[in-house]
Amino acid sequence: MASFVSPCAAALVGPCVRALRPCDARRMSDPRRVAVRNHYHSPRFRLDEETFALAEGDCVVRPVVHHPGAVAIVAQPSPQRLVLVRQYRYPIQAWTLEIPAGTRESGEEPLATAQRELAEEAGLAAQTWQELTRFYPAVGVSDEEMILYRAQDLHPAMGDPDHGELVQVEEVACEDLPHLISRGNICDAKTLMACAILGVWPC
Repeated sequence: MASFVSPCAAALVGPCVRALRPCDARRMSDPRRVAVRNHYHSPRFRLDEETFALAEGDCVVRPVVHHPGAVAIVAQPSPQRLVLVRQYRYPIQAWTLEIPAGTRESGEEPLATAQRELAEEAGLAAQTWQELTRFYPAVGVSDEEMILYRAQDLHPAMGDPDHGELVQVEEVACEDLPHLISRGNICDAKTLMACAILGVWPC
């Protein structure tokens, strides 16, 4: 099967990946973290207030969400179709269409998380897995790293969503994705990135 990454998608993703490389130390000094105050802790994330000392002598305080990391899966039964899940998102009180995804559990390898989430959310397993890219979806407030996988050679698998996770599987034609983006049905960062990598975008 030919590669599904289009030249325009490579142009979109390439600058983002390059931007994650460290800055030239000759031009800018790293701030130094000097204090941490925890405000909230849960099994999924931790919210801290962190103080950083700048090279000029001043200090800045920033809220930081520490996250164990997450995965997302581009699962395609065929090159022309994409597996999505219709999911209710409590923070925005709305239903969205997303690629399957989930948070890593303590000590869990990223690929194991991807395999578990694909079964839980979409009732699928894959024979072939490929890591596509890594990115930070909320770099201004969180250290969460998300790993995007491609899953091929799909077959049914047993899995149940987490308690309170309202999901319904939908298989969508790739040619319909630009319309779903324009209507706002697809609106989360990981799924928009997956669409860009697939080379499908509204005109």
